[in-house]
Amino acid sequence: MEIGAAVTAVKGALDLARSARDVNDRAQLNAAMSDIMDKLTTAQSDLLELLTEHHRLVDENREMKLKLANEERFDQYRLKETQQGGFVLELKEEYVTEDNPKHAICQLCSQEGRLTPLNKDPQYYHCPRCRVATEHTYHDLPC
Repeated sequence: MEIGAAVTAVKGALDLARSARDVNDRAQLNAAMSDIMDKLTTAQSDLLELLTEHHRLVDENREMKLKLANEERFDQYRLKETQQGGFVLELKEEYVTEDNPKHAICQLCSQEGRLTPLNKDPQYYHCPRCRVATEHTYHDLPC
């Protein structure tokens, strides 16, 4: 539905109301009032459709922004192959800060949209969420 159609319907109703002011014949007045009511009903219906479409677009916009923000989170990481042939996502140097120290996240969890920092011990990176373990040596990543 277009906004122009709703505006046209309201304008038509106003025009009919203005012309009905000067009508002295009861039958003509009733016919004019009926036309006004039809135009206003059409305008109300058009506006309801517009409001429904507006809400749909607002929801779609919100979802797209969330999706984009989620994708941008993962742009901060690069795929890194460990010496043992496993893969992790390593935080790029330009994103390392005091509040966001060097770390790696689970490559498998990232495919599901989850950003899960990996724990590491002397031989493995462990994902606390999906329980995947990737072999490494301490020299694989500068974490």
